[in-house]
Amino acid sequence: MKIIRKAGTAVMTTALLLGSVTPVMADKAVPSTSPASTVNSNSGQGKEQLDLTQAEPKITKDKAVQLAKGYIPQPEGYTLQSANLHVNNGPDGKQRKTWNLEYSLKKNKESLGYMNYSLDADSGRLLGYNFYDNNPDRKPSYPPKTDLNLAKSIAADYITKLSPDLQKQVKYNDLRESSYKVPLNGVIAYPFGFERVVGGVPFPQNGIQIQIDGEGRLTEYRVDWNEDIKFDKGEGIISQVAAEKALNEASKPMLQYVIPYQMKERKPVIAYTMAAIQIDAKTGKPVQQGEAVKPADLQALTDKPQPSSGPIAGKEAALKRVQALIQIPANAKLEEASYGENVNEETKESESTWNFRWSLQDEEGNNTGAISLALNANNGELNYLSQYNHSGRNPFKASDIKVPYTEAAAKAVEFVKKTVPGSTHQLVLEQSSEPKVDPKATEIPREYSFEFSRYIDGVRVANDQVSVSVDKGTGMISNMYKSINKLPFPDKKPEVLDIEKAKDKLMSQYRLRLIYQTSVGEIPAGIPIEKYKAMIAAGAIGAIDQLNKNASLVYTLEDKYTRQAYFLDAVTGQWRNRDNGEVISLEPIKVSDIAGHWAQNELQLMLDYQALEVKDGKVNPDKSIKRGELIKMLVLADSGGGYYPTAAMKDRANSFADVTSSNEYFSYVETALDNKWIDRNSEEFNPDQPITREEMASLIVRALNYKKLTEYEAIFSRNFTDAADIKNIGTAAIVTGMGIMSAENGKFNSKAEVTRAQAATAFYRFLQKRY
Repeated sequence: MKIIRKAGTAVMTTALLLGSVTPVMADKAVPSTSPASTVNSNSGQGKEQLDLTQAEPKITKDKAVQLAKGYIPQPEGYTLQSANLHVNNGPDGKQRKTWNLEYSLKKNKESLGYMNYSLDADSGRLLGYNFYDNNPDRKPSYPPKTDLNLAKSIAADYITKLSPDLQKQVKYNDLRESSYKVPLNGVIAYPFGFERVVGGVPFPQNGIQIQIDGEGRLTEYRVDWNEDIKFDKGEGIISQVAAEKALNEASKPMLQYVIPYQMKERKPVIAYTMAAIQIDAKTGKPVQQGEAVKPADLQALTDKPQPSSGPIAGKEAALKRVQALIQIPANAKLEEASYGENVNEETKESESTWNFRWSLQDEEGNNTGAISLALNANNGELNYLSQYNHSGRNPFKASDIKVPYTEAAAKAVEFVKKTVPGSTHQLVLEQSSEPKVDPKATEIPREYSFEFSRYIDGVRVANDQVSVSVDKGTGMISNMYKSINKLPFPDKKPEVLDIEKAKDKLMSQYRLRLIYQTSVGEIPAGIPIEKYKAMIAAGAIGAIDQLNKNASLVYTLEDKYTRQAYFLDAVTGQWRNRDNGEVISLEPIKVSDIAGHWAQNELQLMLDYQALEVKDGKVNPDKSIKRGELIKMLVLADSGGGYYPTAAMKDRANSFADVTSSNEYFSYVETALDNKWIDRNSEEFNPDQPITREEMASLIVRALNYKKLTEYEAIFSRNFTDAADIKNIGTAAIVTGMGIMSAENGKFNSKAEVTRAQAATAFYRFLQKRY
């Protein structure tokens, strides 16, 4: 389960759920009922009229306010800031009306919190709610007052209260609990997903999303529900065993180079990846959403790299090179020309770029469009191009297509060969089918989109590609973008795991579920479904297809471990963090020697964050902890568990001779040094040596920012029976006085070595005192 702090607005929630909305009236200037009028609104079929004579809500503003307070009362001091009625046409063509109410708490003009409600303006049902507390006087507690199980129970109670008619139609999805970790800070929120269930089968596209914070308060409530869905009958379904077999046959692991961006030494790592496909529950055949991109045949555009133009010296030479690559119209006026140089932090090579921008004008001098591009001055290749002419740009329809798909693809290939010659031996056109077009649609995408992916010896380079868009009406290259990493890659792929073993490992991260699912029609080739949805929501394109109202049964693979991004190392078979490349365990770490131990819970917490070393399935809780381990534990505890070595560490010189950049504790030790928790009063840090109680006490006091206080020894009691052995009485007094460390029979034992169990317990108490 992802533990996140999240705030949003009900207005935004409603917009995402319902699509494009038109505000009709706003509070303070609007009575409970308002004169109707006619406005324009974007809909799924282009622009059309919303007749507001039909938009009069059954629920007035005053009634909406009354209902909102009944659903979730506002604490004292919250006042209504705005009330807006939004009207839109949904994917089913039906008009939808929503009241959005915003309350805020202010003190001396400072916002201390807000509450937003979204209600169906006809039924009064609560569709969305957001609460955000920004009161600086509120201090979070650790551990949280509300744990996971209590939060889950509170969430279920809210469904009973807020959506009683839906209560028996939803079921909690507990998938994320398998990788849940107790958080390391007090400012947390628990997100829960309750899926709609039809005939015992979940329909994840509908349901209720709830978020409860560490104090047990409701911070988010969102209902996503469509009553018009027709569900396929659950007859003739293949067995789960047959579905697993079909999925296994259809799944094809692919080798890919990934570059974790926070690695201490950024370099390509070869990984096995695999798309989580679905199986039709009745036919046993793979199904995909929309127009899917097919696997490439790995035929590069050329056998070897083509010669470049060489370095470009001066503006005139750059403009001449541009004219050789694209045609600049006679009516184009050069508006901007700039030259820049920078040093690539990864390769240490100097890179220079010419940037140009032209405006396009008609005979009357009116601006009709623009051309923008970036030219690599080192080799004369094109990095970026955008050509836009808005003269007479009416909604583009199927009848406006003049350039066949195959002709456009050929144009894109030739353009890439011409503008990116040095990479053509590694660029492969992802083979996609010609996008299907609804001849009745009032607006369709104007461009064909083509993706050229980079492959090296059959291995795809993640995120390296050249994207090209071709205008369907004119055949003009309207957009081009190049993203090619300059880091060195091996010419030949290394020895990797057997593909079947890799498949078994990859499949182990999923669970198989039978679900209902609707499709979203045909999506333009080369555009991922999520990107397509985002483009519609942003108004960039019109929705060319309605939401499919028919829900079919599919077997789907769902990722069990979504706590963090990860990948499978194709050489070692280890799971690694996608951000920093560190080896990780997907499942909570379990050891055999802490059951029943007095510090079992504290040890398990530190194990969950991989702060303690495990050997042969044991953590050895009563053995001395290493200095490096303890520093890692402190950094993780102080950061709330969200610390990862940053890319800034990769070029950093080591401060201690025995903790070089290749040492597993390097970034943690350097962070502790930056935070002044440790001093550099020696050439060596001795990360593998034990640490004493007084040394740990000093680290904790510094992390609490109490070091300066310890300099005033006179204010501290010297009641320790071994006070003569303590270098800094203040340090010992603070950690024992706060209950973080103990003094048995009045003895602090400053020179005793700290055990792993003692360290875990001390840092758990440190967390309690911090919040």
